[in-house]
Parts: sequence; structure tokens; C-alpha cells
Amino acid sequence: MPRSLLSFRMERVWDCASSAGMFMLGVLSVLWPAPNRVWSFNLYAEHPTVYSGPDGSYFGYSVDFYQASTERNTISVLVGAPKANTSQPGIVEAGAVYYCPWPGQPDSCTQIPFDNSNNRMIKVNGTREPLEFKSHQWFGASVRTHKGKVVACAPLYHWRTVKRDGEKDPVGTCYVAVQNFSAYAEYSPCRTNDPDPEGQGFCQAGFSVDFTKEGRLVLGGPGSFYWQGQVMTAGIAEILNGYSLKAVLRRVPGEKQTGAAEDTNDDSYLGYSVAVGEFTGDSEQELIAGVPRGAQNFGYVAMISSTNLTFIQNFTGEQMASYFGYSVAVTDLNGDDTDDILVGAPLYMEREMESKPREVGRVYLYLQLAPVMFSEPIVLSGTYTFGRFGTAIAPLGDVNQDGYNDVAVGCPFGGEDRGGRVLIFNGNRDVSTRGLTLSQELQATRTPSSSLPGYGFTLRGGQDLDGNEYPDLIVGAFGAGQVSVYRYRFQKQQCYFVTFVLLVSSCWNSFALHVFRSRAVVSVEATMSLTPRILNPDDRQCLLPQTNNLVTCLKVDVCAAVSGMGIPSNVDLKAELHLDWLKGTRGGVKRVLFLDTQQAQHSGLLRLGQSRPRGCLSYKIYLKEEDEFRDKLTPIALALNYSLAPPSSGKTLPPILNEYSSTFLQEHAYILLDCGDDNICIPDLQLSASMDRSELVIGDDNLIMLTITAANRGEGAYESELYTLIPPEADYIGVERRVESLSQLNCEYKTINESRMVVCDLGNPMVTGTELSVGLRFSVQRLEDSGPKISFELQIHSSNKDNSESNMVSLNLTVAAKAQLDLRGVSHPSQVVLPFPNWEPKKKPVKEDDVGPQLHNAGPSSIGQAELQVGWPARFRDENLLYAMEIQTDGPISCRTNTSLNPQGLQISSLQDTPELLGFLRNTTDPPHRHKRSVSTAESYSSKTLVRKQARKTLISDPQVLHVCLPTFHIQNCTNISCLRITCVVGRLDRGQSAVLKIRSRLWAHTFLQRRNDPYILNSTVSFMVISVPYRIQPPALPQHRISMGTLVLWGTPDVSFAVPLWVIILAILLGLLVLAMLTLAMWKCGFFDRARPPADDNVSDQEKLTSDQTGDA
Repeated sequence: MPRSLLSFRMERVWDCASSAGMFMLGVLSVLWPAPNRVWSFNLYAEHPTVYSGPDGSYFGYSVDFYQASTERNTISVLVGAPKANTSQPGIVEAGAVYYCPWPGQPDSCTQIPFDNSNNRMIKVNGTREPLEFKSHQWFGASVRTHKGKVVACAPLYHWRTVKRDGEKDPVGTCYVAVQNFSAYAEYSPCRTNDPDPEGQGFCQAGFSVDFTKEGRLVLGGPGSFYWQGQVMTAGIAEILNGYSLKAVLRRVPGEKQTGAAEDTNDDSYLGYSVAVGEFTGDSEQELIAGVPRGAQNFGYVAMISSTNLTFIQNFTGEQMASYFGYSVAVTDLNGDDTDDILVGAPLYMEREMESKPREVGRVYLYLQLAPVMFSEPIVLSGTYTFGRFGTAIAPLGDVNQDGYNDVAVGCPFGGEDRGGRVLIFNGNRDVSTRGLTLSQELQATRTPSSSLPGYGFTLRGGQDLDGNEYPDLIVGAFGAGQVSVYRYRFQKQQCYFVTFVLLVSSCWNSFALHVFRSRAVVSVEATMSLTPRILNPDDRQCLLPQTNNLVTCLKVDVCAAVSGMGIPSNVDLKAELHLDWLKGTRGGVKRVLFLDTQQAQHSGLLRLGQSRPRGCLSYKIYLKEEDEFRDKLTPIALALNYSLAPPSSGKTLPPILNEYSSTFLQEHAYILLDCGDDNICIPDLQLSASMDRSELVIGDDNLIMLTITAANRGEGAYESELYTLIPPEADYIGVERRVESLSQLNCEYKTINESRMVVCDLGNPMVTGTELSVGLRFSVQRLEDSGPKISFELQIHSSNKDNSESNMVSLNLTVAAKAQLDLRGVSHPSQVVLPFPNWEPKKKPVKEDDVGPQLHNAGPSSIGQAELQVGWPARFRDENLLYAMEIQTDGPISCRTNTSLNPQGLQISSLQDTPELLGFLRNTTDPPHRHKRSVSTAESYSSKTLVRKQARKTLISDPQVLHVCLPTFHIQNCTNISCLRITCVVGRLDRGQSAVLKIRSRLWAHTFLQRRNDPYILNSTVSFMVISVPYRIQPPALPQHRISMGTLVLWGTPDVSFAVPLWVIILAILLGLLVLAMLTLAMWKCGFFDRARPPADDNVSDQEKLTSDQTGDA
């Protein structure tokens, strides 16, 4: 397992190289621009300078440029040979890093003495045994430089762990060299007290390495934590300071490491490759780490914060086992001044037909569109089967000087001969639509050895070896035994061993004869003038092409003059004018564009020379509409870059610009502001604010509204914004829109430098006399660990140079903890009436009585702990009253008693909850915001108010008042009888939670039968006291309360049953029927049932009279 990570890298080489029976030697190739091919891609690879390494040393496995200091212009080459032998005594194939001067001879490379010592030893049981194991440690497998600092690593370095059994783990180690290799220090971040696979024992630190722009070291250790992998960072100065060879276990100050993740991330290989770039819009670079076996073997690349090593974003591969993330690189390929990410997947398989997949490899390009926002991947696919395209990716800088960076991709087994290829891709402005342009393919077949197996396995570019201001490229091919430096050859000659020239000369190689030709140096004086220099948005004199819109415009005149000795008659000068170019570097919106193209960049050509040494170009640019940009204060910077245009085909040696002459010119235009004659606005911003509450209660919703008034009493404030800094406990809800007197501002929640705030736009500009009021709503709930107060900080900011901010306003709210606790009790049954019907006295009474208190937290705050005390009426003069059977609890409560329960061992019956009790239990489970019910006290019984008690999980209900006409009650409580003492500890009760204590008992009837006709009230007392609340803020007084609960014992008359004989019932019915018949006969004899009818004549007379009356009326 320790070698499993490196095995894949080696497998990629050996599956092709070993089949051809090749000797494993080291090869390195350094390529640089050719002056007569700048217009295409200026790397010329026919005749390299060759550096040779020892046979079988893997010379060229890793490479980098090296410059001892910025004062020294000499740049050399560093080459890793991880299987080379060194002068270390007793060490076999420790590996080495070679220093190869440039220019140099094939055998001019020398080993750098990073470590000349043997294994450190340790005494174990009196025997000296190795503490570390440097043989076959692969030192030089990774090499990186940064401003004179060099780091080389040995990922297979082993050391004896802290265990006694002598196990050794491949933790890996690195060496740092500074001051031109005069000072060294070892850095092994995984050599810790956390060995074995589950810790950092198989870390292989230094498997990948890089530097941040500040010079902080970044290491990958893909074997940590069961090969989950990790990324580590440390400062070089901290590594060097305090370094001692005796310090085996050393923690470097300021060192940062990613930790172990979930078990599902095992065998992911985080840190297999690393790179750095800026992706979040701040000044801190982020780390990019390849995880080729993560995401269920699809592979992914993780973006990690360099400040705290937290994971920001992942990019996941599209094909399983493609080893997505094997290589990573960061550069800007579309000229938008933001870093883009390239990811290699060298095992990607492409399907031409469903049954014939081809392993070709791929590279994925993610263009950065905005901070932490990227485009869909742009895919570069390999063309050679088993070529492993994407094994290495190297940013080159702008090799062809077209204004866009370029990149090299290694395909170490590409080509018909599988000797390897390096493909050069050019960046451009339209990468998102056009993709990268393949401009050149380098191959190793033209080297003196005729073939370089593994050519392109390692790449490094972006620095200038020969000082001609063109970035060069190093190509490593550790499978052939040589290092080759490829240079431009001006005329075709037979340079068999080494042929190279500077850009200012050519090489004529015939045996020992060399002829150098000088190139003419051209000095340029350029000027740029603007008319007018101040743009008035209201002065619109230019017509925007293809529209009817008039716009504000100005004229730009670019003029240049050339001079120099022996310059050609025609010198073509290329002038590139960038508008508002500072906005491009800062990601802002361009405010001016060219009138004809409506673009922010334009290139023009000036044809000058001896006969016409001076010339000019004129442009019209226009100001965009004011609603298209916000910045109206800062000057509009126009930048001019000029260079010599590429010569035409077939032209002889072209000239070169004077390297001491500036090729950059800048002028500024301004936007006219309503700020007086000086065009400088000085605002007077004033701010006031208030809140609708002053106190926050822990556990409550705590909704608050900030009413803010912003005013400007001075000149216009541009890009004015209201910033409200939100405390960690608060959350932003939104702008208050229900109050008509408040302005409906556009407010946005933002996180800036880990500070949470609400930013509201107040106008651009916020003119003189403006006064705006806005309501911002917040919810404050995370108060458990809060201090005694929280604060909202408010201030107005503008982009004005003078008096750009308002007064600072701080609004403070106090934090309080308030808990309202209810102590409730219930008894079931509420009263006992003696004697029972058909009841005979028994030695063991059967009437059970359940009494219980409940402690309920109505909130809003929680309590941490409380104490509950219960006094139970148990005995009177050695006679039992309420004989306690058992105690039951519900909720976070535990109880103890001063005496034992159920000393006589009576059987406990199973009682069922009555419908009344079940209804009561349902009522007590209502939400905690219900109205609090009243609690009865001992005195309530003197007013003939009885407390109804319940069984089971009892809760206190409202007292039910019963009016009884009884003699005076005998009240028995803990002041005149012997009570059972119950002490309970109640744990945390959050809002709406309860703790219940239920005491099951039997009413001892024998005691009361001796005192017939005497009514009793048996009172139990309950009290509680809160001990603590779980907050930093403590209430001024902790809640406490005391109540009494009682059981009523009454006496009544027993029920009596009266039996009636059946014959009496039958005789009564017959007598009743006889009387009814006699009454009916008497009424019939008297004519009671006859019907009275009126005479018929009367009806006729009445009818006639009625008819006569109707006729007369008519």
C-alpha cells in the first residue's frame, strides 16, 4: 500500500516504455520562443540543448526553473532524479535533485546536497536501530521553486513510528533550500504521533507541491487517513526558523492541515495534485487539490480556502476511473484577469462505437465568470490511443504575445511511435465559444537520441531562461537518459549535439564555427491625447452606429515616432488601446467603448520607418448610459500598449524593440459631476436609527425592526450605500413594506470578509437635501451563548474621495433570561365517601388514591435544574392515612424518599384512566402559549373549594368548587401529622416541557372508621425552586413556588332497597281501570259526548241577507 499512489504514475510510463525494451534514463527538454515565428507559436524544437543524467535515475521526473535572486538575471534548471544514488553512506537510491546551468553542456548538471547524512539512529533495548529509512525514498519526485526558495520532496520516505514494534510508515518528507543552496531545513508534516493508515502514517507528504504568490508552501499528502488524503500549508520562514536535525517530531508554527473526513471518503487521494489561484474575489489565493478517486471514483477537484483550509467548491469528473484530478493547473486563458482552472483526466475513454472505447485522456477547462462561479467545462480531448493526454498541464504565460495566456498539455505516450507529444494551446478572448486553439505539437523524434519515451510526462513553463522576455517551456521525459534544451535555429544546419542561439543572433554550426547576427533595436516615443478630457453626460453629439441614439463622445489621438540605428525602411508598429482598463483588472464594468466597434479594446497598425518616422491613429470613444454603470467618480483610464508587428513571410531578420523603452502609455478622462467648478463633490452624510424594542428574551422569537433615517446635507454622494452590520445572533428578514412613510429601498444581504451585513442602495448620486427612511426587520434567536447585550452597527458609505462616510450609529439591545414555571397538581378521586355500600371492613383497604404534582415551563427561556419537594400525609399517631404504594415519574425528573414505600408489601392494582382523567390529560398537552391556569392553596379548602386530582401522568387543572353542607373539616397536613418526604431533582426543561411526579397510595379506611362522621381533608404540600438556567445571562431572581393538594374524606347514609309485592301492583292497575270506566259512563249519560249543531233556517236567512246587502252596494 505505501507505494500504491506512485504506482499509477509509474504504470503510465511502463505500460508503453517497457514493452519496447527501453533503457530507463532521464530526459529534460527546455523550449523557448523563436523570433521569426511569433505570429504563430514561437517554440522551436528541432535542435535542443541536451542535459544528461545517470542511467536508471529517472532523471527528468520533475523539473522547474531556478533563479537565485531577483537581482541576478541568470535562470537555470532544476531536475529531479528520484532513483539516483547519492554520497549518503549506506543509502541506496535515495534520489537527488540536479542543478543544470543554462546555457550548459550535456554533462554539466550537478547534484544539490540537500542531505548528506545517513539514517538517524535510535536505541531500542540497548540496540541501535534506524529511526528513518532513506533508501528508495524517491527524493526529487517533486520539485518547486519560488523567488530563490527551493523545495524538493521524497514521498516514499519512511520513519520508525512511535510504537515499540519497530513499524515504519511512508510519511514522506521535504527539504527546503534558500540563499543559493547555502541553508537547508527538513519539513515532514506527517511525521507525527498519529501513525498507521488511520492516521498520517501513509501520508506520503510532498507527493505534490506548489507555492502561493506570497511564498507559502503547499503540500499534498494523498495517503493520510486511509488514503482520504490531505493538504498542508506552511511558511518557509517558519520552517527554517528553529530547525534542528534532532527535532524529529516538530510542529511548524502557522502550519495548517486538512483533517479526516467521513469513512465514505476513504481511498480518495486528496492532494494527488495541487495548484493555487484566486477565485473568491478577495486578496487571498485559494488552493486547488486533485482527488482522482473521490466521488465514487469519478474523481473531483476541491477548491480550498488558504486561510482556514475549509472546502469551498468541488468540480466532479464525468467518467468513472478516468482519474479526473490527476493533474491541475491555474491560469487566465481568456484575458479577463481572473484565474481559470484546468483539470487532467488521462484515463478518460472515448467511445467511437458502442463496443470499442478508446483511452485518449481529456483536459477540462473551467472559466471563472465571477467569484466562485465557473462556466461549464470546455473539453480538450486527446487523439492518441493510450497516449495519456492530460498527464501534465503547464501554464506558459503569453508565449505568442497576443494578450492571452497559453498552456501546454503533456501526452507522454502519444504519437505513432508512442514516444510522447506536447501540445500547445493558445488562449483567446472568446474561449467560452471558440475554445482553445491548438497551435503547435511538439514531438521528441528529432532529438539526438531519436526518441524520448515518456516525452511530456513533466512540464514547466512561464519563465524566461535566456532573458529575451519570452516565457520558455521545460519538457521532462525521464525514460531516455538525457535532458534536451530546444532553441531557435535561424537557418537549417546539422547541429547534431547542441544547437541554440539567442533571439538577437543566429547559429551557423559547422564544426567549431559560430556566426552571430545582431538584430536592429528600435526606440519608440508614443503619445496619446484626449479631446475633451471631461465628458459631459448631457452633451450628446455623436450618433451610435446602427441606432438613433445620441451619445457623449471624445476623440483619442495615438501618435508614435520610431528611431534607431540601422532600422528597416518599414517598421510596422502595433498599437493596442484598452479603454477603462483598470475596470478590467478589478472586474468592474467598462464605462467607455469604441464608437465603431462598441468594444473596449482595439488594435491598430502604424507603418513607420526611416522615410516616415512619425504617424498617428485617431479613434472615437463614447460614454455609456448612466444606468449601465455606477462608478462616476474615478477617472477613466485609457492604456496604450504598442509592439512590433510580426514580419511578413520570407522577411529576413526582423528588428526588436528597445527593452529599456516603455511599451505602455496611460491617460485619464473624467465624467462631469454636479459638484461645482472644481468637479469634486464633498457630501455631508448624516445617519440616525432607532428600534421598536430594547430587550431580548432568550427563547422568544425576538422580532425587531430598525427604523433608519439617512440624509445628505452636502454635495452629491456617489454610490452611496447604507451598511448594517448584523450581530451573529440575528438573521435578516427583509425591508418593512407595510408602512407608507418608509422608503422601499433595494437592500441586499451580503457576507464581506466573514462579516454579515445588509447593504441598501441610497442612490447614485444621493443628491443634496435627500432624506430617506427605511425599516429593516430582523429575528434574534441564537442567544444561548450571548453576552449581556448585542449591537447593530450602521454607517453610510460612498465612493467620494472626501467626507465619504457618515457618523457611525450603534444600536444596543439587552439580553435577558425569563422562565415562567407553573406548579400543577391533581388528585383522583377528589373525594372519598364512607362507608361504601355493601362494604365490610377489611384489614387491607382497596380504595386507591393517586396524587401528583407537575412542574411545567411556560417559557420563553429554559431552566437548567430545579428541586421539587413533596410532603405526603402518611401517618397519624402510628395509624396510616394515605398509605404510599409507589412513585412514578415522567420527564427529566428523579426522586428519592426519606422512608421506604409500601412497607407491608401490598399488591398494586392496575387502574385504568377514566374518561374524565383522559380528557384532562389532553387538555394539559396544549401548546405552551395557553393561558395559565390558577393553582389552589391550602386555604382554598376553608372556602369549600376542592382541588380535583388525577391519576397516572397527573397535571394540575382548574379547581372545581363544590358547595357542601357538612360540619367543619378536620384538615390534616405536615404540621400536625407525620409526612413522607419526597425530594426530586428536575433536569433541563425547555419551553413547553413538563416534569411529572405521580404518587399512588391507598386510603387506610380502618383509621377513619374509628372516627365516624368526622370529615377530613388530607393535604400534601409541594414546592419547587429553580437552581440554575443554561445561559451565560442569568435572571435577576430564580423562580420558586409552593402549593397544597388535598383529598376529601366524607361520611354518608347507606342506600336502602324497598321491595313491592306483585299482587299489589296488579290490584292497583285493575282498580285504576274500574274508576276510569265509571267516569266515562257518567259523562256519556250527561251528554258530554253529543255534538251541538245550529238550525238550518237561520243559515238560509243569513245567506239571503248577505246577498241583499251585496246587491244594494252595487
